[in-house]
Amino acid sequence: MLLFAACLVASLSVSLTSPRQRDGLNVAAFLVLAFFASLVPGLLVDASNGTSLSVIGLELQPLLFWLSAPFFAMALQDAKTVEKAGNILLFGGLAVAAVTSLLMVGLYAGFVSFGAIYLWGDATNELFFRGPLTFFYKGHFFVGIALVFCVILAPRRWKAMATILAFSLVLSVTRGLYLAVVLAIVFSFFAGRRPIAIVLTLVAAILIVGLYGETIINLIFDPSRAASGETRSRDFSYFLATFTSRTLLFGDGTGTLLNNRHNIENSYVWAIWRFGIVGLSFWLLPLFISAKYFFKVPYESEYRKLASAFFFGVVMLYVVTAFNPFVNNSIGLTYLLCAIFSLRRLSLAVVDRPILTAGLHV
Repeated sequence: MLLFAACLVASLSVSLTSPRQRDGLNVAAFLVLAFFASLVPGLLVDASNGTSLSVIGLELQPLLFWLSAPFFAMALQDAKTVEKAGNILLFGGLAVAAVTSLLMVGLYAGFVSFGAIYLWGDATNELFFRGPLTFFYKGHFFVGIALVFCVILAPRRWKAMATILAFSLVLSVTRGLYLAVVLAIVFSFFAGRRPIAIVLTLVAAILIVGLYGETIINLIFDPSRAASGETRSRDFSYFLATFTSRTLLFGDGTGTLLNNRHNIENSYVWAIWRFGIVGLSFWLLPLFISAKYFFKVPYESEYRKLASAFFFGVVMLYVVTAFNPFVNNSIGLTYLLCAIFSLRRLSLAVVDRPILTAGLHV
C-alpha cells in the first residue's frame, strides 16, 4: 500500500509539473476505465444482494492498484529507463533468491531458529511454511521473473545467477511456479528461434513424459498429494456444481462465498465467480495488449531480447495465476503494469530512433 500511495502521489505531481512526460497516459486511462467497467456487473449483484460496503471494500482494495497505471506510463518514457527497470527486476529477484536460500539452508543446518522465523513470518502473512525446513515467500514470484529474464537475456555470469535463482525456486516447493517458469522459458525459445534449445527442450519433454508421466499427473492432479491441491480441487468442483447463467453474465458479487471461502487460488475462476465474463475478459486484456506490443518489435531488432524478457515474464504471470492469485494483487500487478508500458516503449523505440543497446548492462 505504501508503494501504491507513492505511485499516486508521484503521478499527480508529475502530471501537474511536467507536461513532457505524459506519453502513454491514454493507454493508462483506458486500462483504468476498463478496470472500473469490469466491476460493474459484480457490483450490481452486490447491490441487489445488499452486500455491505466493508465486504466490497475488502475485496476491491488490492485491485485498486490499477490506479497506479499512470505512474508506470510516465515513468517508462524511454528505452534506457526500460533497461533500468529490467535491471531492478533481475537483480531484485536475485537478492530475494539469495536471502531466502540462505534462510532455508540455515534452517536445515540449525543456524536459524524455526520458531523465531515462523512467528515472524506468520505475523507478516508473507511466508507460507512447507514444514520446518522450507517455505514459500510471496516474493518468490519475482525470483521466477528474474530467472526468465536471466535465461532470455543471458548477460555475463548468467549461468551462476540462474543457478542461484533456480535453487531458491526449488526450495520453495511451489509446483505452479515451477510450471509457469518452465513454460515461459520454453515459449521464449520458440519465439527466439533457438533451434538447439528447441530440440533439447522437446527431447527432454518427451523423455520426462515417457519416464515419469504418471508420476507427474499424480503430483499435479491427485488431491491427496497436498492440502493445497485438495483445496483447489474442491473449490473448482464446487464452482462447477453451482455455476449458473447469471454467474456467467454478471458474476455472483463480492459477498458470495465459494465453498465457504471468500477467495480462491485460481484467478480465472475467481474473475468469473465475482464479475462474470466481463470480469474475465478484463483480466485477460493485459495479456493481449502485451502480445500486441511484443510482436511490434521486429525479430532483428536489438530490443527484441529485452522485449522477450518482459513479455514472457507476463506469460509466466498468467500461467502461475491459475494456481496462485498473483495477477489480481499488487505483486503481480506491479510487474504487469511495468511490463505493459516497457513493451509499449520498446515497440515505439524501434520506430522513433536508432537502436542504442542490445539488452541489460550487467
